[in-house]
Amino acid sequence: MAQSKEAKPVWVTGAGGFIGRHLARFLAQEGCHVIGFGRKEAPGFAMATGGTFFSGGVTVETMDAALTAHGRPAAVYHLAGGATVGQSIADPLKDFEQSVVSAACVLDFLRRRAPDAPVVLASSAAVYGGGHVGSIRVDAALDPYSPYGYHKRMVEELGRSYCAAYGQPISVARLFSVYGEGLRKQLLWDLCGRLAAGETDIVLGGMGTEMRDWHHVSDVVRLIHRILPVGEPRFTIYNGGAGAPASVSTISSMVLDAWEGNHRLSFSGESRRGDPVNLISDPSGVPEGLQLQVPLCEGIAGYVDWYRAEVLTEPAGRLRRSAP
Repeated sequence: MAQSKEAKPVWVTGAGGFIGRHLARFLAQEGCHVIGFGRKEAPGFAMATGGTFFSGGVTVETMDAALTAHGRPAAVYHLAGGATVGQSIADPLKDFEQSVVSAACVLDFLRRRAPDAPVVLASSAAVYGGGHVGSIRVDAALDPYSPYGYHKRMVEELGRSYCAAYGQPISVARLFSVYGEGLRKQLLWDLCGRLAAGETDIVLGGMGTEMRDWHHVSDVVRLIHRILPVGEPRFTIYNGGAGAPASVSTISSMVLDAWEGNHRLSFSGESRRGDPVNLISDPSGVPEGLQLQVPLCEGIAGYVDWYRAEVLTEPAGRLRRSAP
């Protein structure tokens, strides 16, 4: 994908990850010169975006190399961070380094080298914890349970402090249950893996009545792009959910229906400690024009089609490999 010479550089950290890849492609289609950062190489990034990818993580060295080669960024989307709640519980220090330290590194580099660059920080609904009923407003009390949630809260506070102290324009997107083609972890991935292995009796943990806010990645990247702060320096937090609740049982049944065949679904009734019963976004405050464009049934069917077309045809050594 060729970029015009006038296109300004836009940074995407975590560009090798699920949401980062989708955002990078979206920005390229919008005419941006995308500069990606990630821990590992990202084959196909240049072809998909027309941009440049810096491996080795988000460090002073990689950001300095990007700035030297391409100039100051016109915008920064910081998506790099810890991957899952489970991994944060298993290795909280690593999650802290990947989430909090990387955010501090990015914000402080921009303070010194590109102080006017607007920033979007990716956060998570995990900052709310599990004690909420109904739709969760963006000003609701924060009570994270996992290291993952605590670290995302710290990232938000870093953004607030840099905006207050140095005038950096910063927006935060608290993302809920993001899904879509390319996701290689969590419920949909695990379910498809079990179905591909030939399981017919599917038993999942929990009650099945747990409510989640599923938001297709194509809608999520539009939201992330739209909330980029412009104008006066300000710090704003947005709920990055669709506000369309669905139970885990409903979602799982959709996957089984899309896969087709004779399968039975049940739930063990045993939940993991700290798992929220309800995690639904109140999307009020999100800019107009960002209504849900991918209906849930359509998005789930698309995910199953992707899994069958892409994952099941991969070499055996890569099959069912979870994302790092």
